[in-house]
Amino acid sequence: MYEAEPVVDAQHPLLRMPNALCTPHLGYAERDSYEALYALAGDQLLAFAAGNPSNVANPEAMGKR
Repeated sequence: MYEAEPVVDAQHPLLRMPNALCTPHLGYAERDSYEALYALAGDQLLAFAAGNPSNVANPEAMGKR
């Protein structure tokens, strides 16, 4: 973790370490993971709209309003 981002100083100690891989803040993000996450969220929204909710955290509350 950097104390401040973006790291623009090429002399930052972490950037000079041979055993460190330094990435920007979103360096962990992968396109396939985001696509899968948003596809799942979309599927759940469509299921809810169709009256067949899925992945409900508290199903006992489904019949209550």
